[in-house]
Amino acid sequence: MLITMGVPMPAAETDSPRVLRLTFEFHVPRGLRVNIRNDRRFAAVEALVAAVQTLAGQVFPWADRMTVRHEWSYAWWDKTLERDLPATDKNTPK
Repeated sequence: MLITMGVPMPAAETDSPRVLRLTFEFHVPRGLRVNIRNDRRFAAVEALVAAVQTLAGQVFPWADRMTVRHEWSYAWWDKTLERDLPATDKNTPK
């Protein structure tokens, strides 16, 4: 129980949601002429999910669930830009 200014506050009001997100992307090389069938892709996803779920109990014992996002797309245009911002006294280590 957290006590602030002499008034007890329920833990639920002060808890912050915490999530660890790990992202893996598997890319098919350009020019590779292969037909990636849905059944093979779904089987691969299920195998990876099962492996991560098994490992998660050992390496993340504090986690109570995991969310799996499965997306298949043709990335005709996908660009990520990263730009440095000007140094300030608040974003520069002392």
